[in-house]
Amino acid sequence: MSLYLTLVAVAVLLTMWLRSMRRARREWIRSLDLIGQWDLDTSSESAEASLGEPRSLTLSGGPVSGPYVARDGDMIYRGRWSLSGNRLSLEPEGGRAAHYDLRAFGTGRIGIDGPGRQREIYVKRDDNVIPFRVRS
Repeated sequence: MSLYLTLVAVAVLLTMWLRSMRRARREWIRSLDLIGQWDLDTSSESAEASLGEPRSLTLSGGPVSGPYVARDGDMIYRGRWSLSGNRLSLEPEGGRAAHYDLRAFGTGRIGIDGPGRQREIYVKRDDNVIPFRVRS
């Protein structure tokens, strides 16, 4: 009987732990707020590598995946992005996916580190559109 109670207690604790981890993950994804346009932070050291060319990343879709548009100077790349753990994957149309480590540096600032984007910091562009309520 005590073995049964021990197994039930372990199962209950494991279920509670998994739920709290999922809740924390959802909160982290919500706080990242990845959907929108991200511009390379020109005040950081990573901006020196781009030699002054404008660089941005526009993510759309859901909270963990969707289409993206990357602008590197005059070049425009399109494809699909996805987030798994703290790994951001960018898969261009007709190409192989590149994987980047993603770090959050507070509201509206993320760091991306990986092939072609070493230690870059991006700042989310503020949206100046204010939604108005429609009178009925």
